[in-house]
Amino acid sequence: MGNIIVTPPNKVAIISGPKGSRMIIGSTGWQWWCIESTKKLSLELMTLPINSRSAETTKGVRVTVSAVAQIKVKAIDTTAEGSKIKYDRKSINIAAQHFLGDKEEVIKEALTKTMEGHQRQILGTLTVEEIYKDRAAFSERVREHVMEDLGNMGFELVSYTVTSIDDNNGYMESLGATQTALVKREAAEGRARNEAEARKKVAQYKADADIAASNAVREAHVEMLAQKEMEAKADRDLNMKKAEFAKEVNAANELAKAAGLIEKAKQDQKVVQARTQQEAIRMQVQVEVAQREAERIQQEKEGESLAELVEKTNKAKAIKIEAEAEAEKIRAIGEAEAAAIRAKGAAEASVLQEKAEAYKQYGEAAITQLIVEQLPALAKEVAAPLQNTGKMVFVSQDGKAGSMLTSDVTRILSSLPETVEGLTGIDLRKLVTGKKASAEVSM
Repeated sequence: MGNIIVTPPNKVAIISGPKGSRMIIGSTGWQWWCIESTKKLSLELMTLPINSRSAETTKGVRVTVSAVAQIKVKAIDTTAEGSKIKYDRKSINIAAQHFLGDKEEVIKEALTKTMEGHQRQILGTLTVEEIYKDRAAFSERVREHVMEDLGNMGFELVSYTVTSIDDNNGYMESLGATQTALVKREAAEGRARNEAEARKKVAQYKADADIAASNAVREAHVEMLAQKEMEAKADRDLNMKKAEFAKEVNAANELAKAAGLIEKAKQDQKVVQARTQQEAIRMQVQVEVAQREAERIQQEKEGESLAELVEKTNKAKAIKIEAEAEAEKIRAIGEAEAAAIRAKGAAEASVLQEKAEAYKQYGEAAITQLIVEQLPALAKEVAAPLQNTGKMVFVSQDGKAGSMLTSDVTRILSSLPETVEGLTGIDLRKLVTGKKASAEVSM
């Protein structure tokens, strides 16, 4: 029989018995009753205040140094490769040999005394100035000096920081005052140097500015004189140009005045000529007006006879238009009835097509005889609509208006051979021509 031992990651359980010792970190294990015992050791980080009071430095000045150290059991092997955590079982065994079963206060006291002894020992090798000016170097020396002893105890120094350095004789304060005075002196010297340099620069810049201003004034005066000289030359040239222009203007005025007199004489002459021409034109206009009046009277007389002629012509044209309209009406009626006959023939085409085979049995001569006998009846039917016409007026310029009606009837009948050939396949023209030829031979 036994117990199940459970340990978190921040503790190690060491089970001891007949078979030796085994440790469990962050897992579970088994302890047999009576023959095995289990004790736990903390792996947590411990924060320890390290105070060294009235510790002598290398020159005998006593100082008080306060620091903070963080120490823990060296449980992790940092030299191991890979991402998996590997425990430093050797260091854990060393720490267990020294402190297994002890309370945490006992362990902290031992570690604090060890750290304080090493801190005091390092202070004895340094001067106050060295400690005051470079605390980081002091901390690094303490770290290097204590690492070996802590490792022999199974622990490691995680962090060490100096929080304060002080003394009871005012040495640190005097040192600070000296340093402050030195800094102030250097600041004053630097300020004085900068101010002197600034005054030198200002004086130099001012002298440069005065020289530049003098040069500018001189150059400006020279430019002003040159400008005045150019203005005087320009005024002279302008006055000369004005005199020349005035001379030219006067000459031009005299010429213009003389030309004006000459032009006035020419204009007066032209006015006289124009008045003479206007008088001649006025006389000519009066003659033309008289001629126009005579022509108007003559045209009025001619217009009366021309109006009678136009009236007669219009009456003749009206009769002609009425006759043409009546003829067009008759033509339209004839074409409409002819179209109706063609539509009826097209509707009966299927019947004629069926009869065509029967007609072939009679022979081409019999069929031809039958069709020829029907031609007068067809002509009668085509001309039948004309019987309803009471009066027909033919108006034609060539005298052929009456023959056009008979030609329409003849044209309708002439299309019958093509219709018969399309329905029966018999060419009436060839048959009639053949019969006529045979009759002539027999004669």
